[in-house]
Amino acid sequence: MINFKTLDINMINSSPEIRTWLQQFGTHDVETAKSLLANLKFVSRDDYAEWVVNKLECFQAGTDSSAIYTVRKFRTGAQNFWRNDGSVQPRPATTQGSEDLAASIISNANRRYGDFFKDHPSLQVLKNNRIKSIILIDDSIGSGHRVSEFLKLMTNHPTFLSWWNYGRIHIHIIALARTRESEKFILENMVGSDHGKRVYRKSSKLFFHSDIVYNSFYLNSRWGKKSNEILNLCGRTKKIPKDRRRGYGDVMGNIVFYHSVPNNIPGMLFRRDNGWQPLFPDRSFPDWLANLLENGSRINTVDDSGQLQIRKEVLQILGMVKSGLRTKTSLSKRLGYDVKIVDQIMSFCLRMNLLFKDENNVLRIGEAGYAYLKRNIQSIERKREYDYGLYVPSTWSVD
Repeated sequence: MINFKTLDINMINSSPEIRTWLQQFGTHDVETAKSLLANLKFVSRDDYAEWVVNKLECFQAGTDSSAIYTVRKFRTGAQNFWRNDGSVQPRPATTQGSEDLAASIISNANRRYGDFFKDHPSLQVLKNNRIKSIILIDDSIGSGHRVSEFLKLMTNHPTFLSWWNYGRIHIHIIALARTRESEKFILENMVGSDHGKRVYRKSSKLFFHSDIVYNSFYLNSRWGKKSNEILNLCGRTKKIPKDRRRGYGDVMGNIVFYHSVPNNIPGMLFRRDNGWQPLFPDRSFPDWLANLLENGSRINTVDDSGQLQIRKEVLQILGMVKSGLRTKTSLSKRLGYDVKIVDQIMSFCLRMNLLFKDENNVLRIGEAGYAYLKRNIQSIERKREYDYGLYVPSTWSVD
């Protein structure tokens, strides 16, 4: 299983870039925006490359060579994946993000396995080597539109189409994550029939290989128990075009790659519309975020005087525990934080001995926690103002 990187509450609070992004939200929406960030999953270039190579090893176990192609988006109006001579249409000279990394992975795999995998071979090479396995590499599949269009162009050649129709080739799609809806969409729009009486049903020739498969409408699995609040926040961000507020195809994806930011994540993260300043402008992954994820928070937990730095969330948690709240769920409901964020704050408090668990495993505030609260009590309590004027009942008034 791939090793995802995530933003914890300390990283979120310590980053000036994230703080600037958060300033675009109303006061009551900031915590929901933090929950959104805490539920993103980041994949580094090295981790993704290693994952793909591990998937390719399953094909290398066979005796026949396989052909590998990277899924890419073609210009509007493109009619065919193949040239007239049977070679592959050339890739554009500009960088293509995921396609560039996939091409590098294929090259490295070939050096490891002695040219076992044919890199974007022509139709003649496929025929000469009697290649049966066609491998398509992508990073993640949300709506399935791009993969479906790619397959449409690939099968728009009489030679390749005949191989497909007569079951002489099988197509394998490798993607770290995909939605179940995309799998259905791709299969339905693939040329051919899936009727039970067909000798070579298209579903028996098209295979998907992913570690993460999810239903796009089941948000809790990706965005936690605050998923409805996150969804509503996306809808309220009016500066983002309506059809992109939940990402392309309303997928609400939460996986972000260092090499390519998918367009199926919430639009507020990458769209630059009506003055909105995103974290991933034009779907580019910033260096500061990669450094933050790799190195952690850029501030220490103690200041120069040796005192623990003041954190609003820490003070809030301590105050709630002192008042009698004990569980992550109850703290989450009271504070309006995602359970994942509450868990991170509680872990920090336990590690710093601000909180402890008694012999019955009940959460308690420790002496250090009481001292920390006393020292910073004005940060979590509103100063009460009283009207000490004399109250005179109206019945006492003469007039």
